[in-house]
Amino acid sequence: MIIHIVLFIMITLLPAYSEAAYKIYLKNGSTITGVSSYEKKGNEYIINFGAGSVGISGADVLKIEETEAPEMEFRSKETPEKEGEKMAPAEAPAEADKGAKTSTLRTELENIDSELKALEDREEKIRASIDEKRSEKLRWNPYQRHLLDKEMEPLQNEVSTIQERKTELLQRKAYIEGQLRTME
Repeated sequence: MIIHIVLFIMITLLPAYSEAAYKIYLKNGSTITGVSSYEKKGNEYIINFGAGSVGISGADVLKIEETEAPEMEFRSKETPEKEGEKMAPAEAPAEADKGAKTSTLRTELENIDSELKALEDREEKIRASIDEKRSEKLRWNPYQRHLLDKEMEPLQNEVSTIQERKTELLQRKAYIEGQLRTME
């Protein structure tokens, strides 16, 4: 009896599973739709479409979302389209999307620049404080120097944290600048 129930559930779910599809979001802002299945091999995704497959580096993939059904082209192959009709509607949204994305990227770039400036100012103040304490160190006895080293340790850790954050921001900035160059 249990086997019959399990078989019934599997057969019921089979059509739903066969209509599963995926939407793949890439880090450059593009999306790949109509993917019937995918497989991860090492650092590469093999993406299967109805007509074939393609490999994409895992570093380029932002996320993969399951959709309800494969997206299909519903336009009839028999009805020819005029070039003007086909190109005009497609170009207008693409240009608007491109402009919006460019604006978003430029805003993000400005935010990164302002955060970098704030981090550099903070790092400069901490380094000045460390240098001041080091100059005092020459006049102190060994015990006082030891206490001063303990006092400077958190400051040096903060400088390291700031430098790591600056590195992350500079990498993100380079990535955004690259995206802007490809869009122009």
